Amino acid sequence: MLIIGAGAAGLAAGYLLNQNGISFQMLEASSTYGGRMKRTTTFADFPIPLGAEWLHVSENELTKILKASSWKNSIELQGYTGQEQVGYFENGFLNLSPISDAFGSDFEDKKFINSTWFDFFEEYVAPSIQSQITFNAQVVSIDYTGDKIIVTDHNGLLYEADKVIVTVPLKILQNEVISFSPSLPYSKMDAIQEAPLWGGIKVFIRFSERFYPTYLTFPDSETSTGQRAYFDAAYAQDTSFNVLGLFAVGQQAKQYQLVSQEVQLEYILNELNQVFDGKASQNYIDHVVQNWDDEPFIQSAYLADIAPSSISNALSSTIDHKLYFAGDSYTQEEDWGAVHNATQSARRVVEEILKT
Repeated sequence: MLIIGAGAAGLAAGYLLNQNGISFQMLEASSTYGGRMKRTTTFADFPIPLGAEWLHVSENELTKILKASSWKNSIELQGYTGQEQVGYFENGFLNLSPISDAFGSDFEDKKFINSTWFDFFEEYVAPSIQSQITFNAQVVSIDYTGDKIIVTDHNGLLYEADKVIVTVPLKILQNEVISFSPSLPYSKMDAIQEAPLWGGIKVFIRFSERFYPTYLTFPDSETSTGQRAYFDAAYAQDTSFNVLGLFAVGQQAKQYQLVSQEVQLEYILNELNQVFDGKASQNYIDHVVQNWDDEPFIQSAYLADIAPSSISNALSSTIDHKLYFAGDSYTQEEDWGAVHNATQSARRVVEEILKT
């Protein structure tokens, strides 16, 4: 058994296969696991998630990932009370309202406290399977013509398996980084090429004082072309650091991505200065940028929210009981683009494999 990609789906699939006594090897193009769960521990006195940040569903999902009825959980999560302030800025005016009014009373996002999604996987998922991960092995071709599947990496090394789980980011397939022999079925290829993908960027800015609400939104914060918002990245953390995050995907990300680093910072500070009467520039200390479009083995953020579920269904379909697809875009859910979706797809694939 081969798993291609050591992001959330790949790690979850390997963990579940290991639980069921099925041997496997995982091939990861980069030098580390985690994929879009990347984080930094040097920017503040708490870990900053440069990718996946919130848990969007019940905390029970962590137990489902581990498929364990009981486990020693050291992961702390904090939801929003509903009274935190959300700023909405339009035409030069900032209006504040409670988060329950701005985002709805059913808003259930939770922040990891002094940890991240990456930390959860590093502590509970990776230890039992890390020895089975081969790093710096970028897959360039998959030949599933015969009884055995032959996978080739960029160094020309060959790997043989009865089954392969493909968990690479969708943009990698869209850009045909991996060639398939025979070609993938038309329905799969069509879904890959037709899938609307959003690029994405996250920026974290440290200030000497907090002058901003829990969230800051704009008229284009939620549209069919993308999303963007600022948020208090230090919310509920045990810290004296003031860190404001910027999350932007799709068309809304390009205004930050398509400029030089110096212009980018100036643009962001000027945008915040307009909202907060120059306080951004006055209090700026440092910042860090994660442009996911520039990551060579990822190249984008995720499948756009506006994509029809028929696309993710087609992306998730299995080929000849040989090639399986898992990840945040390869779902059979009504939602995608999050860590819990990626792990759900991994569970589905492993359950399917166990039945064959």
